[in-house]
Amino acid sequence: MNRPPEKFQRVPAEQLRAYAAACLKAAGMLEDHADQLAQLLTNSELRGVRSHGIRTIGGYCPTLKSGRCNPRPELKVIRETDTHVYIDGDGGLGYAPTMLATEKAIAKAKVKGVAVGAACHLGHYGSAGHYVHRAMEEGCFAFSVQGAFPQYYGSNKDKRAATYGNPPLCFGIPGDQGPPLVLDGATCILADYQRGPEFEAIEAQIPAAFFKSMGYTGIATALGGVFVGQGQEEAKAVTERWHGARMGSFVWVMDMGLFAPAAQVRAGVDALISHVRDEMIPLPGYSEATLPGTMEWRKTQEYLREGIPMALEDLERLQKTGEELGVTAPWA
Repeated sequence: MNRPPEKFQRVPAEQLRAYAAACLKAAGMLEDHADQLAQLLTNSELRGVRSHGIRTIGGYCPTLKSGRCNPRPELKVIRETDTHVYIDGDGGLGYAPTMLATEKAIAKAKVKGVAVGAACHLGHYGSAGHYVHRAMEEGCFAFSVQGAFPQYYGSNKDKRAATYGNPPLCFGIPGDQGPPLVLDGATCILADYQRGPEFEAIEAQIPAAFFKSMGYTGIATALGGVFVGQGQEEAKAVTERWHGARMGSFVWVMDMGLFAPAAQVRAGVDALISHVRDEMIPLPGYSEATLPGTMEWRKTQEYLREGIPMALEDLERLQKTGEELGVTAPWA
């Protein structure tokens, strides 16, 4: 899904951002939340994370208009200390409340060294990388995860243990001169669309890999779901009102200089990445070995310069979404 599309049209990032914001506002979303979400989705496109980019407004806009999520939530701080903050998302999408928790955790981590933030009563919060990248912009190391309670199986309709769940999570630590080290993905070793007999045959060949992904899924689901309050009666009441808001989110932020000097840590990240690129034998079919984060960093530079390569079918769907909301696509 996140490979560059074969048939595409390059669209300037600002055009995509403005279009997404206009559609979200037309669907009833609060203006500042719409502007923030449009920028985050554009950031995903710039990193090449198409699965969580602008195309998602085709799902978010109907979700908001139909009332599955609250288009105009009132975010509230439930509890706050000098090292943690807990946000009530009021049934809205997970972006704004989780970013609020992230911003507060960043400020606290800069003073105390470590801070955590969490939000409850949320819908989808997109790529976990949004919140980690924001912390890295401030020179911090971060982790984020989203979970649901009761559990959310996604595309695992047959409830196979090997594809138990796939919650998003991300770890990220910035480098100095080069790209950051960013593990932005989900817990299952297979993507949601990799289903069927040919994939089920892999289970018997490498069961240990599936055992690991089941463990990662369990921990991520608990940490991003029940740990942040989604098992409470109040959370059930919110979900009854806003059926798409059954998730929570968690973010953990650490100051880069918590142990060793920050400059030394960042230089060490550069050295890690360079060692893999210069010394490791690439996987079959690939021209180089890289650590996660490098390709996204390169794509961002290219796409800002040349425009984002949008799949033609995605542009058609986006244009249809706009037509339904009375918003004209600038590339049409």
